[in-house]
Amino acid sequence: MRAVLLMICVVFLASCANQQCRDSVEPETVVLRVERLEQELFQSESSKEVEEFLKDHSNFSELFLHADQYPADSILANRMFGLIQNPSIDTLYREAIRAFKDFDEVVRTLEDGLGRLKVYYSQAPSPTVQTCVTGLYNDLFISNEHIMIGMDFFIGPDATYKPQQIPYYILQRYTTDHLAASILQFISSQYIATSRGDAMLAEMIDYGKSYYLLSKILPCTPGHVLIGYTEEEWTDIYENDEIIWANFVQNEWLFETDHTMKQRFLGERPNVYEIGDKCPGRIGRWVGWEIVNAYAEQTGASVQQIMKETDFNKIFTESKYKPSGS
Repeated sequence: MRAVLLMICVVFLASCANQQCRDSVEPETVVLRVERLEQELFQSESSKEVEEFLKDHSNFSELFLHADQYPADSILANRMFGLIQNPSIDTLYREAIRAFKDFDEVVRTLEDGLGRLKVYYSQAPSPTVQTCVTGLYNDLFISNEHIMIGMDFFIGPDATYKPQQIPYYILQRYTTDHLAASILQFISSQYIATSRGDAMLAEMIDYGKSYYLLSKILPCTPGHVLIGYTEEEWTDIYENDEIIWANFVQNEWLFETDHTMKQRFLGERPNVYEIGDKCPGRIGRWVGWEIVNAYAEQTGASVQQIMKETDFNKIFTESKYKPSGS
């Protein structure tokens, strides 16, 4: 499985004890190794100590800090030591520590999610989790072996220093509440077979399969968190699902193959203005999720059967999907 540094599109969750959970399987026991590297790094008193830190955590240095791009380890060490001496970083560090005060809860959610994923796919990984504060250098690195988290990206909307390259409508998902689901969505994506075809409907259903699997391994996570919508957006789309669906059908968008057109409904945008000023971006992904949910209900297909199905027309036809208001 390839590793990736990603912009988050989705999501963590509240405790199952505090809300209604969807039906799911009992998770296998997973215990993740967690390394809080920020504590060790910020105790360094010289660039030499930072260099030793980088050597001791070579995977983190190479994969998250791109150490191989520096001609000498000492150069990166000097840069990182300069960072932790910067007066501004103290504010960033303290706010990150405060935001991650309940990180054990995130880890438990990851463990439960991976435990359920192992029920469906026994080869599912158990990566090492590492956290650090790096001056807003990177947000996430995820592979089967590693989950690396740049804590300072996930302080939330009240952060003194915010990552400038991320639009606000995406940045509002950069909180610890969204971590577990966004990580698990990426890890679980390797078990989803890609639909055959270039139509937008094929991609919609592939996204739908992704959210369907995520909902099964995180049964207590609210749906709006899984997909990265606000509660208000989530309520609005269900109140207007007939209008949303009518637009897709009447404008013949389902079988659109033009990449630019598809991105209008599947890609990151603050709103899908073609449907309405309040219609949130990525609405095609939500419709795909609804279709896959309907397919599962109509056919009784197992999670594994749905994930390996590559005939998007079959899923669409047999779903007999209709908006909830129909």
